[in-house]
Amino acid sequence: MNIKDLELFIAVAKLGSFSKAAKSFDTRRALVSRRIGEIEKQLGAPLFTRTTRVMALTSAGRQYLAQIEPLVNQLNHAGYVFKHRHDEVQGNLRIGLLPFVDKLMDEYIAHFIHAYPQVQLEVLIVSGGSKELNRLGLDLIIDVGEVNGANIAVHKLTTFERKIYASPSYLEKSSLIENTDDLQYHSLLGFRDAHGQLEQTWHFQHANVPTHYKVICSDFNSLYHLCLAGAGIALLPHVIAHEAVNQGRLINVLPQHSIGFADISLAYSTKSPQSPVAKAFCEHLLREMVPC
Repeated sequence: MNIKDLELFIAVAKLGSFSKAAKSFDTRRALVSRRIGEIEKQLGAPLFTRTTRVMALTSAGRQYLAQIEPLVNQLNHAGYVFKHRHDEVQGNLRIGLLPFVDKLMDEYIAHFIHAYPQVQLEVLIVSGGSKELNRLGLDLIIDVGEVNGANIAVHKLTTFERKIYASPSYLEKSSLIENTDDLQYHSLLGFRDAHGQLEQTWHFQHANVPTHYKVICSDFNSLYHLCLAGAGIALLPHVIAHEAVNQGRLINVLPQHSIGFADISLAYSTKSPQSPVAKAFCEHLLREMVPC
């Protein structure tokens, strides 16, 4: 077992499938499956429950992930810091994050400031996407969806899909959910985007669900916390819900259903050259973030 095998295990746990993990590492699904099988053989316990529709961590898998993920991150970070120990990047950096992206970015930001102790970082939570670059004087922004605009460079970091989630406490006191038709009898939590658009229908691949929301939120963080508290059922980005799922605090309802994929991208203005610190941060994210 080596660190690459552990990174494959973490990717499968986070992405929920061998195929997605294989794609993120540009390798074959069969190789990922074999590596995970070898880890399970060495540990003497299954790490995943495998079905035709979903792959989920077992209790042993959740415990193993909680123990080895911080160690793998520390090893990778130590190697990165050592490799760049002579760098003298310093200065101020202003970045913009959308309201739910901050949860995804915390770890990468922490690694960056440890690697570059002479950098002062200012993080702004914004709702207007890439159009806020010039208005707020940002060095860069992490945006979601299609990013358009003159004189803007865009680099894809990862993608996310939205799935159906509810807390165990909500599901215990509610009627059974066996298919998408059952959702109409439940308390649904809605999202209104930065342009004021509200989804009137949840469009899944093989089903459309009309919505009658009990609560409407303008950011995914609020939606996430309300869902976690048992207020109802929500469509949440997998990237912010997976940790709560692994901890048993949220349940992926009807896991075979999801809504689309959207890019999370790094965007910055090309009107003037990037500062060394902005360039270092961009390179850090492009190198460290696992695409999916």
